[in-house]
Amino acid sequence: MVMKKKLRAFAVLLTFMMLVSGVSTDTQAKTNQKEIEKSDTHTECAYKNKEKIYLDKKWKYADHAKITSGYAVFYKAKKNRKGIIVGINAGHGTGNVGSTKTLCHPDGSPKVTGGTTRAGSTSAIAVSGGMTFRDGTKESTVTLKMAKILKKKLLAEGYDVLMIRNSKDVQLDNIARTVICNNVADCHIALHWDGDGLKYDKGCFYIGVPEKLKSMKPVKNHWKEHEALGKALIKGLEKEKVKINGKGRMAIDLTQTSYSTIPSVDIELGNQSSDHSDKTLETLADGLTRGVKKFAKKNL
Repeated sequence: MVMKKKLRAFAVLLTFMMLVSGVSTDTQAKTNQKEIEKSDTHTECAYKNKEKIYLDKKWKYADHAKITSGYAVFYKAKKNRKGIIVGINAGHGTGNVGSTKTLCHPDGSPKVTGGTTRAGSTSAIAVSGGMTFRDGTKESTVTLKMAKILKKKLLAEGYDVLMIRNSKDVQLDNIARTVICNNVADCHIALHWDGDGLKYDKGCFYIGVPEKLKSMKPVKNHWKEHEALGKALIKGLEKEKVKINGKGRMAIDLTQTSYSTIPSVDIELGNQSSDHSDKTLETLADGLTRGVKKFAKKNL
């Protein structure tokens, strides 16, 4: 998708040059079409269906990751392809983390809010184990199931999908997951349920960017995209009559958005008291798919 945008921009520049030099509009139109076709072909051939994608150590921020031996899996839509890759990150699901920690921010500065890691910390557990639902089901089990349902719906809509975690365990920490998405996907959606200890379902919300983080690189160049993606997903869920917590947003300093260079959001689909039956997950996936379509139409 990034290459496609560059080639389209090149086509526009080429048009201008042709106009200045007096080349006919017919020739200009044909040239533009060829450039667009080239960009579409590039997107088609970028990755093979079910290709395994490992973290490239040359990628920006890759050196900040500590757990990196795992891989993501790319899935290509079979029809009506849009040339857009959606990164789906099933939260948690990395075993044997132990005490491995990573920097909360690329520049080593401290967290500005609490969360899984307290405010003021400069490092955090590389990837947490997640919570357990009241019926005893692990969050990581539900996020993976949710990811697979969402993947199926997005593929049916013509979106390619990058599954960051495609099985029970993937040896990729939060930074590694984010960096892979940064370099392969057009947007990054991490799926979670909140471990807040409440005995009732409080509804869905997305994790927004705290004000104090908006001046830090790379956040300052991308926070508006993160917010737009989060809002679109909440709007999509609302269309499906899903319960929304308050205004659907909570500002928290996350490793994910602190390292993201593409539109990126952590969507909390409820808490440990929420229903996670197949029917509910299907409805949530419908809402998220609506949100992706809305966001992609305006931003990708």
